[in-house]
Amino acid sequence: MGHSDSDYLGDIFEKQFRDLYFYGMKLVPISELVKDTIQDLFTELCDQKQRPREIQNIEAYLFVSLRRELLRRVEKLRKNNSIEETPIESFVFSEEDFLVDKESGAAVSQQLIKCLDELTDRQREVILLRFKHEMEFSEIGKVLEMNVQSVRNLLFRALEKIRKKITLFRDGEVHDLEVFLFAIFRKR
Repeated sequence: MGHSDSDYLGDIFEKQFRDLYFYGMKLVPISELVKDTIQDLFTELCDQKQRPREIQNIEAYLFVSLRRELLRRVEKLRKNNSIEETPIESFVFSEEDFLVDKESGAAVSQQLIKCLDELTDRQREVILLRFKHEMEFSEIGKVLEMNVQSVRNLLFRALEKIRKKITLFRDGEVHDLEVFLFAIFRKR
């Protein structure tokens, strides 16, 4: 692996670490495990024969790999009883995840958190990948191992559920829920 490749990976690591960490922590909220797994992913990429530049969509690739590897490691830890059987709460959102202005702020994010709480894990994950990480449907499909149509349906159902529940904004509706969700997620 040439020098330029390790520079390239270094740049990607810089750019992606926070997003990957955020996503990993939503998946399995064990900080050390998430950090180690991300480090190992990059180490592995450095050692691979395949040049990292040739990976078509490196961001989606990293999300896919992180998800797979994290879930595999958690399974292993459970088998060896090194973590309690307590179910790990996946994709729990907190107010820090959202950008909100002072006035309507708390009410908006609390309402949104409540709505998100009532979704399935899978629905919360698709919301996160779409609106926080701004992935295309095809990328989300890779991460969740679903076809694009199923991703669209999953997202559509999640948005419908939120729409029914959310009573935000003075006239009682969010005009464009998707624009709202893109805007409210705290970007890196």
